[in-house]
Amino acid sequence: MTRNSSATASFLSSNTNKTVAGACVQRYARPSARAAAAASYGISDSMEEEQKIEKNSSSKSSYFNENDTEDDGPIPMPPKGSDLRTVLPYLLKVAFSRKGTKLRLAFAVIFLVAQKAFGLAVPVYFKFAIDHLTRAAQLPVGPEALQAANMAAMMLCFSGVFKAVSGIATELRVVSFTPVAQAAGRRVALEVFNHVLNLDMQFHLQRRTGALQRIIDRGTRSVSMVFRAVIFTFIPTFVELALVSALLWKAFSWHVVAVVLSTFCCYVWWTMHMTGVSASKRKLANTMDGLSTGKAVDALLNYETVSNFGNVNLESKQYDSLLRGYHEAALGSERASSLLNAGQAVFLSFGMTAALSCAALGVGAGGNASQIGANLANRVGDLVMANGLLLQVWAPLNFLGFFYRELRQSLVDMEAMFEVLSTTSNVKDGTLELPKNKNIDATTTTRSNNGASISFKDVSFEYGNGRKILRNVNLEISPGESIGIVGPSGSGKSTLLRIALRAYDATSGDVFFDGYNVKDLQMKSLRSAVAVVPQDAVLFNDTLEHNVRYGRPNASDEEVERACHAAKLEKTIGDLPDGLKTKVGERGVMLSGGEKQRVAIARAFLKSPRVLVADEATSALDTATESQILESLEEIARDRTSVFVAHRLSTVMKCSRIIVMRDGEIVEQGRHDELVDLNGLYAKMWLAQQAEELSVKLEKEVELGVV
Repeated sequence: MTRNSSATASFLSSNTNKTVAGACVQRYARPSARAAAAASYGISDSMEEEQKIEKNSSSKSSYFNENDTEDDGPIPMPPKGSDLRTVLPYLLKVAFSRKGTKLRLAFAVIFLVAQKAFGLAVPVYFKFAIDHLTRAAQLPVGPEALQAANMAAMMLCFSGVFKAVSGIATELRVVSFTPVAQAAGRRVALEVFNHVLNLDMQFHLQRRTGALQRIIDRGTRSVSMVFRAVIFTFIPTFVELALVSALLWKAFSWHVVAVVLSTFCCYVWWTMHMTGVSASKRKLANTMDGLSTGKAVDALLNYETVSNFGNVNLESKQYDSLLRGYHEAALGSERASSLLNAGQAVFLSFGMTAALSCAALGVGAGGNASQIGANLANRVGDLVMANGLLLQVWAPLNFLGFFYRELRQSLVDMEAMFEVLSTTSNVKDGTLELPKNKNIDATTTTRSNNGASISFKDVSFEYGNGRKILRNVNLEISPGESIGIVGPSGSGKSTLLRIALRAYDATSGDVFFDGYNVKDLQMKSLRSAVAVVPQDAVLFNDTLEHNVRYGRPNASDEEVERACHAAKLEKTIGDLPDGLKTKVGERGVMLSGGEKQRVAIARAFLKSPRVLVADEATSALDTATESQILESLEEIARDRTSVFVAHRLSTVMKCSRIIVMRDGEIVEQGRHDELVDLNGLYAKMWLAQQAEELSVKLEKEVELGVV
């Protein structure tokens, strides 16, 4: 498919870049409407990062500066399990590896303690106010009654102040903690982004883009949820429950505490049980969601194929089938959630009623009628305090169920993300760097031979299914030599280059680049010395300038213009409404095939490589455009090692040596005229193409009435 071939030629498809980058942005989205409700309890999301991304993307310095990211040390390896006991320590290590995190977390804990302490003081001081009012009502009108009433008013003022301080502490805690959660999410997202882009080609060809996007999106978004749920919901709720139980025991008896704890245990049991049922159905829904998204993305990326074959209805039916599966699973999850919510409401209602009834019975118990009346009169404030404390501890229980469900779902989502993070590349990076002083300066007009040698020693390659692509290939390419590689489809031409650039590793044999075994070289160093002009130039949905500058991000504006001139892009730039600042659309849809190839050539020129690789760079172009593109390629290839993989033999006619491959082996090599005189495979291919071109020419002349 086109997507796979372009991914192969570019060594990492831009679809993958879009996938991961999109996931990194989407992780800041709110998970549901309930999360917004949770924000009123002191939980909030930050959307600032998403706005900063769009703002910064327009800046050359922020977009291309490799040193722009903060170095906070290596991120720990992802956990093997997905339970909370392994995930939480991992996330804490990630958070603490960033400078300043411990101080922020300390402030957040201080504000949390203040929030709970002042929050619990509100019903206590409300009780004091009721007690003073009761005393004022029992006293005769006079100074003592007035003093008691004033004290009641003062207690109410204190209660209001404490409530305000508790609210302020809540917001300060959110402000202190949000950067911690966002920083951890950012680091994990960046790690996933880098890890996926550094995986080998086999991983990307086997993964569906949409499904991978969903996995990364949900996984990175779950990081903040785990922090919020555990550190600022579960732990504070248990601490608050303990404090409330102690106050109720002191004010009343252990019976009230027993009712509260029993209600809490029943609530937690029901929540955990029903959440398990809901989570299993949610996991199935996620699987179907990933499949449906992958199907949609695949169909949209291959829109032309779908449209040309008239298979819109077929794609729609397949997509609808996957959506139906998702909706059925999601409906089952929602039913379980509704049953969970109903049970929680029942437990809380009965628990509240039973606890207050026990408190009321405790207040009125013992003694004769006059003593009971006195107790009731003097302890009305205790009942008010009990009601306030129970409401205080019941409120987070409502969110406890929500956060527990979200935590379970987050752990499921992070498990899939950790599987991606744990995926190892079959192509291991080396440790050596190529010398940097041999790069050609694109700004100079005079250049010396600065190519690199490439050697293939008994190289064989086969896929995992046992299909052999290359068989004991031996080839020496000298510095500055121009090599053409031709052969029938499936002969191993492009695979040979992919092995040289370590998109794959050879099954057996070795490849040497300037005397270094490519397995010993850092892939970044190796690929920085090579520029690839693929068959299908994949462009980013950004400006033309950005796409050209991608060849060397730190290039000056003058160097970009010089590269455009070398690739003969002046006419294209002049025709575009905003010149170099014009956005080229998704995958460069606003440009023609030839124009996209010129952008790829400009990239290669700007990169100033030691080796130029053109992989079927003109196979999809007409003859006139091919001639112009070849002229530009020849300019870049001058005094560099150049390798041209071609289907059209006219592309390689001027090469100093042509390699002819068949069934994974080199069967002929030499100059064009030598191979034609040899009357072998190359000569047959040449005659066949000449006859085909002559036939096409005659057909056009007949149509024009020339013949």
